[in-house]
Amino acid sequence: MSVSIFPIRHHGPGSARSLEHALSQFNPDVVLVEGPSDAGSVLPFLAQADMTPPVALLGYVNDDPARAAFWPFAVFSPEFVALRWAARAGAAARFVDLPAGVVLAGERDGPEDELRDDPLGVLAQAAGFADFERWWESLVEARGDDFDVFAAVNEAMRAVRADALGPVGREAQREAFMRQGIRAALKEGFARVAVVCGAWHAPALDVTAFPVKGDAALLRGLPKVKVTLTWVPWTHGRLSVASGYGAGVRSPGYYEHLFTSSGAVAERWFARVARLLRAERLEASSASVIEATRLANALAALRGRALPGLEELNEAALSVFGWDGDLPLRLIDERLVVGEALGAVPDGVPTVPLARDVARQQKSLRLKVLPEKLDLELDLRSDNDLARSVLFHRLNLLGVPWAKPRGSGGLGTFREGWQVRWRPEFSVRLVEASRLGQTVRDAATASALESARGAGTLAELTGLLEVLRLADLPGALPVTLAALDERSALVRTCRTCCGRCRPWRDWRATGTCVGAARRLRVGQRWPPGDVPGAADPRGGGAAAGRGGSGGRGGRGLRDAVRGRTRPCACWTTRT
Repeated sequence: MSVSIFPIRHHGPGSARSLEHALSQFNPDVVLVEGPSDAGSVLPFLAQADMTPPVALLGYVNDDPARAAFWPFAVFSPEFVALRWAARAGAAARFVDLPAGVVLAGERDGPEDELRDDPLGVLAQAAGFADFERWWESLVEARGDDFDVFAAVNEAMRAVRADALGPVGREAQREAFMRQGIRAALKEGFARVAVVCGAWHAPALDVTAFPVKGDAALLRGLPKVKVTLTWVPWTHGRLSVASGYGAGVRSPGYYEHLFTSSGAVAERWFARVARLLRAERLEASSASVIEATRLANALAALRGRALPGLEELNEAALSVFGWDGDLPLRLIDERLVVGEALGAVPDGVPTVPLARDVARQQKSLRLKVLPEKLDLELDLRSDNDLARSVLFHRLNLLGVPWAKPRGSGGLGTFREGWQVRWRPEFSVRLVEASRLGQTVRDAATASALESARGAGTLAELTGLLEVLRLADLPGALPVTLAALDERSALVRTCRTCCGRCRPWRDWRATGTCVGAARRLRVGQRWPPGDVPGAADPRGGGAAAGRGGSGGRGGRGLRDAVRGRTRPCACWTTRT
């Protein structure tokens, strides 16, 4: 029986590529990966072809979904590469770190220092390399054997840890748990065991150097909560250091390019740069691509480097494409160096019913889920666009601001502008909101009821009525109207109320605040002609769109709020 430990850099494309080659040489029976050990039930999804990174393993406490943790994986993450290799080779694979139930039960550790968080990056800087990936390439080129590189890194980590303080608290528990996982694999009879872990932990995973009783004592009595684990899409932006992710990298988009390019890294990079700039109507000729490639290679040669790195690529891009400003370089950094690639998970991945309902509506309404900002112009005379608007308003009510209102380019009230952008954390917010209902409509209604019962002012209640109209939530009207009656009886005027209602179209002539609200009934529709210009709901008249009285979806409730009533006394006296 033999155990080989492969110390890696989290989300490092160089160590990921070397790891894939080393695993092929070692050909282990089981691959143990640093990750929550209670995620075994969802681990097989990683082997499916429609699991497209970046993705993240999401764990949340069943009784308190707000307490959640993510374990992200990119296509260039060594852990992801190891698990995919095991699936192809038919080897067993499992996570061996502390369970998510233990991680989420205890208090979070304070921020780790740079040495523990990225020890290989610190070693690269000590060796005079600004870029870790270039340092890793020099290691591989110097030794010519991917398998031996990991042994050298392990040896370096032993020297580093010899002068550092010993592990305590959560770090000591994690390493003890991983050692127990290695012992369990050996006890099961696996002859060749591969362990993939962060470089800092590698020297501490020698099971012969630590007593079993000591590890058992460290792990005895750890608090634990019931958790659910699943996979969710992730983005490159959330992998970057700028997002606050502790193990993040500065250039996830560039790292993906490094990992997926089999050769001619600079040439392929500048070809992508040219496509990006042309799409933004900026000058980027074939001659410029050739010149930028030559300049990057020349800079690398002058600096004694075998291949140009990101530093050389950026300097070449600035010289060739940014001759009249830094806009091209800012676009390259945002769209290519970091990037906003959004992953995808298989349909069979476990999730809450509310999230499934959102996905179903996104598909039926032909809404693209993208990490980039996308402007939408909705025509509320269209049933599909009206249903989109209703969905956006309901999700905002649930605290999932996938779409944010923006100014519309049209003059009619049937036009509505939105800016949509999906963020990974919305998956957690949907889990939190699932306590309110299993569909978007039910959950939004329950959320509105909570808001109505907790509202303290007329302005809050009339603002909520406007939201109910836009989100088509008649189920929340009785409680909201009762609260409005109770609150309005306590004030002499409704000046504050009118201030919130004034944006409604033609309010002076066709609506009042409390007066119109009291006429609302579930499913009520106003006859054609009762609302000015509403004889033809698709005709674009004064009451078309939100003010019209025909159509499906949210028209009935919206039209009710827009029905003809007498202006309230306070507004009449003020004007």
